[in-house]
Amino acid sequence: MWHYNIAAIPWYQRKVAAVLFATPPTSTYQEALDVFLHAEEVAPSFYSQNLLMIGKCYAQLQDRQQAALYLQRALDLVKALPQPSRDDQNAAKEAEQLLKSL
Repeated sequence: MWHYNIAAIPWYQRKVAAVLFATPPTSTYQEALDVFLHAEEVAPSFYSQNLLMIGKCYAQLQDRQQAALYLQRALDLVKALPQPSRDDQNAAKEAEQLLKSL
C-alpha cells in the first residue's frame, strides 16, 4: 500500500513534503503494481484487498483490460467466501464501483 499511496500524492503535496523533508518519498504506480503482483505470486488469491490494489494500479496505468480482470477476481474471491470479513466486503464494494467506471 505504501508505494500506491506515495504514487497517489498530488504534486503540490510533494512540494510541501520537499520543504519538510530533505528528500520526500517517491514511488510510482508501476512500483506499487510490482509489489502487489509479487505478493499475489507468493500467495495467490489470499487477500481480496491485494487483488483490488492490483486492479487499481492497472487502472492508474491505463490498462483497463488487466484492471477489469483483477477487480473481477477480487469480487469473485469475496463472493466465494462463506463469511467475508468487513475488509473483504469493502474491497468487493470498491472493486464493483471501479469496474463500473472503467
